[in-house]
Amino acid sequence: MGVADGSVFVSYAGPDRVWAEWVAWHLRDAGRAVVLDVWDWSAGDNFVARMDEALNGADAVVALFSRHYFDASRWTRQEWASVVARRERLVPLVIEPLDDTEVPALLAPLIRRNLHGLDEQQARAALLDAVAGARGPRTRPAFPGDPAAPPPGVPDRRPPLPVPGPRTGAASSTGQGLPGPDTWRPPEPPLFSSPEERARARDVARAPRRPDIP
Repeated sequence: MGVADGSVFVSYAGPDRVWAEWVAWHLRDAGRAVVLDVWDWSAGDNFVARMDEALNGADAVVALFSRHYFDASRWTRQEWASVVARRERLVPLVIEPLDDTEVPALLAPLIRRNLHGLDEQQARAALLDAVAGARGPRTRPAFPGDPAAPPPGVPDRRPPLPVPGPRTGAASSTGQGLPGPDTWRPPEPPLFSSPEERARARDVARAPRRPDIP
């Protein structure tokens, strides 16, 4: 049975019970089977036997890291040490700021997720992601070889599109395929023998024409 479908045992120190109940409730709300001592163990139960049963039957153990959790006088030491010794999955969730020196050396290499400093929605998402474990992306990654879609943060180095010149025949308001008034330029007159003839020809070319004159 995989972690996503199996039971989760919540390991915590007594002073952190409010965090433990919050974690257990949200895991159960997400469809997980959760074992929490204050919810599932009754008066008269053998504490050691029930803890051993819960640890043996769990696919993951959520450990709520805090200064109380690492107090050597608490049962939490036996809980996390048992999980580490059997090389089972321990999910460390940090519920208060801790220095590296406050985490036992055996637990220091484990990747931890912080719940402290987050709002409830962020903490719930961090909790569920941590217990779910590694998984692939939820959406299809973009094809990195597509030049039309450069990755974020990388400048677009594709050549710019050509800009139509004044005589390209781009569509305009004067008619499809004809140059518009903002791009039209009068044609250069043919060469004449004198500057006066060239000036007169240019004036004629620029003069407006009546519609009935071809």
